[in-house]
Amino acid sequence: ANIGLEQEIFLIPREAYYKRPDIQLTGRTIMGKDAPRGQEMCDHYMAPLSSATPALACMQEIQDECYKLGIPLKTRHREVAPNQFEFAPLFGLNTTQIDQNLMVMQIIEEVAPRHGLTALLQEKPFNDVNGSGKHNNWSLATADGVQLFKPSAINAACNSETAFTVIMAAMIAAVDEHGDLMRMAISSPGNDFRLGACEAPPAIVSCYLGEDMTFYLEHFKDGKGKGEYVPGIKTLDLGTREVLPFEVPAEDRNRTSPFPYGGARFEFRAVGSAQNA
Repeated sequence: ANIGLEQEIFLIPREAYYKRPDIQLTGRTIMGKDAPRGQEMCDHYMAPLSSATPALACMQEIQDECYKLGIPLKTRHREVAPNQFEFAPLFGLNTTQIDQNLMVMQIIEEVAPRHGLTALLQEKPFNDVNGSGKHNNWSLATADGVQLFKPSAINAACNSETAFTVIMAAMIAAVDEHGDLMRMAISSPGNDFRLGACEAPPAIVSCYLGEDMTFYLEHFKDGKGKGEYVPGIKTLDLGTREVLPFEVPAEDRNRTSPFPYGGARFEFRAVGSAQNA
């Protein structure tokens, strides 16, 4: 199995952290009023990382410390909620990625105080804004690297146009039969506060395939489908001169599904940010 673990966190001022015994003891707020302003405008998500706050320098040092250990944190960016951020590594073998993610979480907590910040890894530190997940981009491959969820690769390796289709059918059946086990695997007090609200997937495990994949598999099931699955491309036009129309894959994953297909991999979006994958 290959995985890529996105790591979401909150970075808050350390002096504010010391004023909140609830956050110190539990990692989340459990008393007081909701913040007067949340993520209504998504201005935090859309803005670039700014040097006006210590968050950028903190994230840069976290990346540097990880690089020294051979952990390739490829991206860093803001997330939707105020003071929420994310790192994402290059994908790799699941055993390696799990060990590296544990080291990443420790480095995050150790580096943040050097910049006057506290890192919160808990899944739902604040009410009425997005919680933090550890989206698990999961795929299967053979020992020599042939991707099982990439239609052209696995079909060519098997010399069959239906190899990918059979594998996808088996994968969907497995989620249907063992969804309760997947739900149990991501259950924790913090994550159960997160699931089902503010863009987090629901607590009921399901599998979203997208219209193209669903249409293809339904036709195959009914004996009407022929040939290899080829994902469609759609053109997105924002109607502005500043941003020209651009093409996006029709199979882009559903952000509100616990286990959507996103092209060559599934994304287990229900995993909590503090959990050991």
